[in-house]
Amino acid sequence: MQLKLEHAKATAGWMSVEELEWLALQASTHYRIAEIGSWQGRSTLALAENTRGIVFAIDTWKGSPEHTPDQIGPEGWLFEQFARNLGGQPVFPIVGHSVDVARHFLNTGSKYFDMIFIDGDHAEESVRADIKAWRPLLQPGGLLCGHDFGTWGRVAETVLEVLGPVSVIADSIWFKEF
Repeated sequence: MQLKLEHAKATAGWMSVEELEWLALQASTHYRIAEIGSWQGRSTLALAENTRGIVFAIDTWKGSPEHTPDQIGPEGWLFEQFARNLGGQPVFPIVGHSVDVARHFLNTGSKYFDMIFIDGDHAEESVRADIKAWRPLLQPGGLLCGHDFGTWGRVAETVLEVLGPVSVIADSIWFKEF
């Protein structure tokens, strides 16, 4: 299978090529994907260009505490950049706080996603809240995964505390099938 990654590689972000390849491969077998934290769309493109379904990109596009004002830019700039980068892709952006958006989906009463990728705010309490909010929305047999395992703050410890053992690829992407 030929993965499409040219646009993702050309987009600003912190994902390595190995990580983008793994996301693209996973996306090729999943149809309803939620991405928590999309920034300028580097990982979103890897998902969107390789799925036959749709990616729901959930972000405030205002940055997280770890981002500097220079990274975020002027009001609205980050979302505009994301939209330019993702033009024409099967992506439905949702502007909001991840836990609030998850609550909205949960109120529909269905397990909506077959893949959920968490890469939002990296603070311990945010990682814990994202996992707990989004896990109930995963279909049976679905893939729950995230970024920055062991490379940022207490992400690894928090993931292990909430989910127990997980698999890790490229030293930073954690995943578990349910």
